[in-house]
Amino acid sequence: MESVEKKIKHVYLLTGEETFYIDKAREKILSRLEIDRADLISIDCDEKPSIGEIVSAIDSAPFFNPKNVVVVKNAAPIFNSENKSERLPEILKDMQESNFVIFISNAVDKRKKLYKIISEVGDVLEADALRSWQIDDWLNEKLKSLGKVMYGEARKHFSERIGLLPEISLWYLDNELNKVALTVNNNEITAADLRRAMTTPPEVSNFALTDAIDEKKSKKAVYILRAQLRDNGKMPLVIAMLTKHVRQLLRAKFFIKKGITGKRLGEPLELNPFIAQKVGANSAGYPSALLEEVFIELADADYKLKTGRAGAEVLEKIVIKLCRR
Repeated sequence: MESVEKKIKHVYLLTGEETFYIDKAREKILSRLEIDRADLISIDCDEKPSIGEIVSAIDSAPFFNPKNVVVVKNAAPIFNSENKSERLPEILKDMQESNFVIFISNAVDKRKKLYKIISEVGDVLEADALRSWQIDDWLNEKLKSLGKVMYGEARKHFSERIGLLPEISLWYLDNELNKVALTVNNNEITAADLRRAMTTPPEVSNFALTDAIDEKKSKKAVYILRAQLRDNGKMPLVIAMLTKHVRQLLRAKFFIKKGITGKRLGEPLELNPFIAQKVGANSAGYPSALLEEVFIELADADYKLKTGRAGAEVLEKIVIKLCRR
């Protein structure tokens, strides 16, 4: 985002999994080019245009406008060897003064000639998916833009809601915080505000199960498990969540033995420091042998459930076993 504030380039490649920043960067570039959206040429490679059509659009002189601006979405095929074009590299190296192109792709091969050319003559902007332990900078900027602050318990609650998600959608968080801000009269967002106004993603509801297991509340844990499994489609998600939790507990015990404790567990566990500290504290209540045994049992349960050789009772037994440690 800082890069697009500098001198505008004629060629951009926006790549990565975090569409929030890709969309923001694209809109900022188009805004700086002052292009009327009706005059924008948009090409979607998912619609299988020929490489010739793409090259022609990029190299065409503008007719009734001072600029010719092309956005090429889902552009990964352009960077594949089977879609080579002799003209495209030469055009990108010597773009007409009036012409601009933005390639958008969730992933590209950085070894390809075309990628290297764009890196040299234009700008490659990467937006990798954020993880929960990387969210603080984004959150601070977002709160600043809303004119709000979030302290102590609210930050802890916010982290706990998203901290165990494998990936974070910034579009989801952006929309949810906008919604929360509309319900807050003063400048501070509290934990109560988040509980009241922030929609919980389906994945987060699974955390109630791991919390119940950590607290040794077997009846509650089995009840939550059964509620989750009323929808058969959630079975893989529940197994994945349980496996991930057991693995985190094992890894926490490993790093604690090496002297890494508290919030410092965040980096090796790749978790938000608040979450890592909680996982580390909970891991003390689990024997390593039990966790290793359950880890293998979960893999076996996953196979049996997928092949129809067992039902939800295999997960219930595992949950009860963890609670009765």
